Amino acid sequence: MKTLLKSGAVAALVLSACGLFAADNAAAANSGTPAAANAQQQDASWTPFQLVFIPGLPNSSMTSTVYGLKLGIPATGGRGVVKGIEASFLYSGTKDVDGCQASWFGPSIALGEVYGVQGTMSLALARRLTGFQAAGLSFLTDPSVGCQAGISSVAMDGFKGFQTGAVTVTDGEFGGFQFGAVNIVSKIFKGFQCGAVNIVSGVFKGFQCGVINFSSDEGIQLGGINIIADSWVPVMPIFNICIGSDDKNAAETPAAEKSASVK
Repeated sequence: MKTLLKSGAVAALVLSACGLFAADNAAAANSGTPAAANAQQQDASWTPFQLVFIPGLPNSSMTSTVYGLKLGIPATGGRGVVKGIEASFLYSGTKDVDGCQASWFGPSIALGEVYGVQGTMSLALARRLTGFQAAGLSFLTDPSVGCQAGISSVAMDGFKGFQTGAVTVTDGEFGGFQFGAVNIVSKIFKGFQCGAVNIVSGVFKGFQCGVINFSSDEGIQLGGINIIADSWVPVMPIFNICIGSDDKNAAETPAAEKSASVK
């Protein structure tokens, strides 16, 4: 499952960034000319409004900073910064956004950081988020903080806050509230899971409520079938609890090994 998620993320990045790479190659061809140097100086400027047709058209959209509205008809992108709103019909892809990045039909992808809101009907992908992300598929690659919502919400390297969707997945440390039909945390969970199926396959310090609850370590569970793999009683209906699994492991250590360690 991890391989599939990572492959999907890589494919989305490649497809969405193709316009950026094409523009980079075009710029490199003229990088040694005085005109190119002058264009780079202009690109470093800022503007309150920018109309973009595709990433790289106009060329100034690739590196400029927009304090206001960057509008893509139908698509926009670049390596610059938007401090305000980036909106489009088919694709919004400026690297760093401080404000709101949105696309109506296509993906919203920030290869840098989003401070604020990122949303679309299809794929919302950011390297790092501080704020709110909502999409059909919400995807984060680096540790992030805030709220993530979608049909599927995936954080590949840790998340703190509220995560919701039909399927929610955090591959890393999660702290907060996870609410969905299927909730999965693979490493460290500190908080509350609520859904039909709740799974924590790493360290669990919190509470699960659902039809089927699974924890490989410890925790408190309320639901139909409750499984704590490291508990004295691994499977229980209605309610299960295991706190301090280290105490259980210590109790299972042979007395001879204990006395040897004391000596």
